[in-house]
Amino acid sequence: MKLNKRFFTLVVSILMVIAVPFIIYGFNLNSAIFDKDLYKQEFLKYNVYNNLEGYDVEDINDDVLDYLQFEKNNKLIQNDFFNEREKTHLLDVKNLINKILAIFYFSIILFFILLILLILLLNFNFKIIFKKILIILSIGSFLTLLDAGLFFLLSNFDFVFVFDIFHKTFFSAGTFTFNPEFENIVVLYPENLFFNFLVKIISNTILSSIIILFLSLLVIFIFFRQNFLKFFQKFPTRK
Repeated sequence: MKLNKRFFTLVVSILMVIAVPFIIYGFNLNSAIFDKDLYKQEFLKYNVYNNLEGYDVEDINDDVLDYLQFEKNNKLIQNDFFNEREKTHLLDVKNLINKILAIFYFSIILFFILLILLILLLNFNFKIIFKKILIILSIGSFLTLLDAGLFFLLSNFDFVFVFDIFHKTFFSAGTFTFNPEFENIVVLYPENLFFNFLVKIISNTILSSIIILFLSLLVIFIFFRQNFLKFFQKFPTRK
């Protein structure tokens, strides 16, 4: 019985660690892609207002963001600014974002369900539970930091390659290439805008991971400094 409890504690702890990167990435992605002020900065930087003179750029962008965030049916966006191909692509983008956010919300729910199981497995020993949570956050944020750091280096080394691989992975061939001569979507959202958004998401993810990692280790050191090294050796199978 004791062996089974230790095994389940290990499994629960590992699953909580795995959930942490999804939560950190999901939070920062959600914060960036629906940040209307960030779009205004990018539109100014890439001269979108002048390139689309005669259009209310911010109103169109607000309509797109509302569509991506709140439209729950597989309907095309009702906006004459885009043609049918562009509307279909926005539908594909909306469905992809919904899947990503579903994983994000599922990870949050899963984390708290696992936390409840961890509390039960450790017999409401809140000192031990507190230790486990801190080390789970430490490991999870460290893994996120490593992953985001590598992704940041790759994106800066060859963003076009990353951008192309991303689209080929998640969208059907021929549905994500547009001609700026007669298709507005690439004028409203130039490629460099997506690079800056990617940098923003990864940078915020790295910063979030560093903060969580630092605070977790700091609290561990402050409250458990007498057996700081032993604590890491014992996690997560032994008290």
